Amino acid sequence: MNTGTYKFIGRIVAILAATTVPAFGNPVAGQGTWQTTLQARDLDRNGVVDAFYDTELNITWLREVHGPDIWDRENAWANSLKIGGIGNWRLPTMVDTGSPGCDFSVAGGTDCGANVQTETSEMAHLFYVTLGNKSYCAPGSSGSPDIPFWCDTPQPGWGLTNTGDFQGLVGDDYWTGLIAYGSGGSTWFFSFFSGFQAWHGGLVNRDLSLAVHYGDAERELPEPKSMPLTLVALFAALALTPTLRRRNQG
Repeated sequence: MNTGTYKFIGRIVAILAATTVPAFGNPVAGQGTWQTTLQARDLDRNGVVDAFYDTELNITWLREVHGPDIWDRENAWANSLKIGGIGNWRLPTMVDTGSPGCDFSVAGGTDCGANVQTETSEMAHLFYVTLGNKSYCAPGSSGSPDIPFWCDTPQPGWGLTNTGDFQGLVGDDYWTGLIAYGSGGSTWFFSFFSGFQAWHGGLVNRDLSLAVHYGDAERELPEPKSMPLTLVALFAALALTPTLRRRNQG
């Protein structure tokens, strides 16, 4: 069974198991670390927040979600993105351990499945730690005997309950920029619907995207055009000061 089938069945199980599908959230004060670890950035200097500098991961998140589209087009969009003259954007990344592939562990601590390693996946860290959301399956839970890659009972409060101040963040799948090892070209994604990380076909699936930039993107902002002129005027004034003083004394 391929991962596309896993994802489909998983969503059906989630929908049937829950009375409401937590696909949309709101900013929730006190949930996660977002209010202290995400610093607002106005990169094009128009008075509107464009991005957030993540002080824990040392990356800058674009505020607005893009897509959905196939992986090639979303990846090209991120790589060509420029805001306020700042380029070098990309899709989020994670660490693919290579083996045993996608094992769909629900207990946690792996690179695939529920409750994955937040220290190696930027999207998982954003979902679980920064925004304080929960996976459909509780950490440490065992797989269902009928569907081994899923759990029988959802944990309370699962899904996208907190979006922070992001725009367009909904409970759906989001691309990473990493091709899965040994998958034949499939691409890793993270689900803000169920809190699962897995991979599926980049030419078939149409997922959403959040662009990221290494470090604090605000540090790459060019100086305002008026700044050099201000400096020239300041230096000129300082240079003329001794001359003016001598004239006044004479």
